[in-house]
Amino acid sequence: MNQKISRLPDDVINQIAAGEVVENPASIVKELVENSLDAGAKRITVEIVHGGQQLIRVEDDGCGMGPEDAEGCLERHATSKIRSVDDLQELVTMGFRGEALAAIASVSHLELKTSDGTATRILTEGGQVKVIEPCARNQGTTIEVRSLFYNVPARKKFQKSAGANGAQVRRVVETIALAHPEVAFSLTVGGKKTFDVAMSSKRQRVEEILGEHEHAVEAASISGFIGAPSKATSTRSSQYLFINRRPIFSPLVAKAVKEGFGTRIAEHAYPQFVLFLEISPESVDVNVHPQKKEVRFKDEAAIFRSVQKAVEGAFGAAVDFSSPISFDSPPLSSFAESFSFPAFKTVETPELDLTFRDLPLAVIGNYLLLQREHLILVDLLAAHARILFESLKYEKGTAQALIWPLEVKINPGDEEIVEELGGLGIECRLLQRTLVIDALPPFLEAADFPLFFANWKEGKKIENVTARFSRAVRKVYPLHEAVILWRRLQKCRDLFYDPLGNPIWVEVKPEELGQMIGRGKAKGRLSLEGVYE
Repeated sequence: MNQKISRLPDDVINQIAAGEVVENPASIVKELVENSLDAGAKRITVEIVHGGQQLIRVEDDGCGMGPEDAEGCLERHATSKIRSVDDLQELVTMGFRGEALAAIASVSHLELKTSDGTATRILTEGGQVKVIEPCARNQGTTIEVRSLFYNVPARKKFQKSAGANGAQVRRVVETIALAHPEVAFSLTVGGKKTFDVAMSSKRQRVEEILGEHEHAVEAASISGFIGAPSKATSTRSSQYLFINRRPIFSPLVAKAVKEGFGTRIAEHAYPQFVLFLEISPESVDVNVHPQKKEVRFKDEAAIFRSVQKAVEGAFGAAVDFSSPISFDSPPLSSFAESFSFPAFKTVETPELDLTFRDLPLAVIGNYLLLQREHLILVDLLAAHARILFESLKYEKGTAQALIWPLEVKINPGDEEIVEELGGLGIECRLLQRTLVIDALPPFLEAADFPLFFANWKEGKKIENVTARFSRAVRKVYPLHEAVILWRRLQKCRDLFYDPLGNPIWVEVKPEELGQMIGRGKAKGRLSLEGVYE
């Protein structure tokens, strides 16, 4: 009987492995840079030519290797990272399988120069060692990969353009650099240096590569930064997650972050974040994906809760107010007459001491100007929307009876609205085709209820309704009313953003004032919205 099963030659095995490990030039750069980090490098330089298909060079100042280790590192399943199966439960290195260098060498011309005090040069073609010789090199390692996929034309044919590959390489270098601010990185593409960062702090590195992220996340084993809700995008391209400094994609963590944002962003929007999770190695399995892009958590529910609470806490951070400044409010009678909140006078007034940590200066249109260390510009309509939103969502039962019930005509089929409004804390009942309102929550006036009701019938999502309603009302706020709104905002769970994720207030620094009147070298002018136009 003819034997049908035979062992594959080593070169075929290596090329099959290369299909999993070596997807494109970016995957090679990732493997080589991670090896440099495991070697303790403090500066890593990357160079590519023609998107990496002609040349990939990664050079570091790590610990380097001696002649025996240099030769052994090119063998399949040869590694210095683990010694037994038990080591997989306590991984602290980026690499561990011992496949990458052998797989890369099998589909390219590879040159290795390394030194731990004794320098060695090795040259391979298609995985076959051609030259082993001494050379001159300082401590560290340089690996050059040339003619990628020269012996695998089918793989080469399906590679992307040089520009697309170059963009992927840059993203890989930037991503790894985010997790290692203590290491300097540079990238040269086609002879031109396109990326260069020195050693820095974590915040400096994030801002240098990705720009400003407005909120810091600080919790047990979780740190990082999240962007303002208004910066949410339609894709996940601005989401970076690192587990023990390893770049990872995790739908679980991404969902937890979005839950932490709550109603500050739209349902189909994706928040910006850079998060670093430090997890005990035995609580996370990194050996579940060929390219180590995904992990498996031992306790997913605990990770989800921790991330969600950490993100929520980033929005709930206390504002750093300056020393208290005494401010005497005008009589509340003038407020009640102009603002017409029957329940507000009895419920809110006892909670509001009139000692302010900010000095109110003026109301400009629908904006309140305050003096702190810098000037503060408050969007009163956004503040009103946030206060009303939280009153309806979290403070049910605070509605106060109206002196005269309010009647609103409804259309056939709107009867179920009575139950929906009741769920918001609005006490109402149905008399034939008339909706009778007996009590309203604070910050919702009887005169404005028909407009609120119209918005509710149109959307029925509290965040959308309160935001649209506050803009539609367009009140003119006297100074003392504006100040009370600002003080009431401090009691909200989120005093930074309105229900749709727009900023409620911004600080205006002295240099920005100069830009507003055309001085300095600003590229734009600061509008009352607090953004550059």
